[in-house]
Amino acid sequence: STEKNAYTVTFVNEDGTVLDTQTLPYGETPVYAGEVPTKEATDEFSYSFSGWTPEITAVNGDTTYTAAFSAEKNSYTVKFVDEDGTELQSSEVEYGAVPAYNGAEPTKDADAQYTYTFAGWTPTIADVTENATYTATYTGTLNTYNVTWKNDDGTTIDTTSVEYGT
Repeated sequence: STEKNAYTVTFVNEDGTVLDTQTLPYGETPVYAGEVPTKEATDEFSYSFSGWTPEITAVNGDTTYTAAFSAEKNSYTVKFVDEDGTELQSSEVEYGAVPAYNGAEPTKDADAQYTYTFAGWTPTIADVTENATYTATYTGTLNTYNVTWKNDDGTTIDTTSVEYGT
């Protein structure tokens, strides 16, 4: 009887970690029966096992098969909130993209002392690398009031414009 030559077949993860070693006769097709190889996610990508490189074929010599992975870009939740914490917009944005606020410009009601104008977002909008929340900020302009000075008979002596608190 003729003995077939035996060869070593090694399955390794992408980082070189040996996952399985088999000794198989010439012509037999190896089968990987271990746990599905994994690759740790990064901030930017999540990975899933996609097969072996090179493609598995019948044994004709010592062979190493390396796990291959497909990458999917991660997305993160980006929220835009008003100064009081009211959520104005929430969306999933891909890693590396610059988020954009698509709603109406935020407003803040005036009070006796100030009239408010939308000033932008804090922190400064930046490329997405994790979940993020941006808060509307406002600048206040001190309100002015007209003060009218009158005589006893109701006639106007003077009208002056003064800032709140003066």
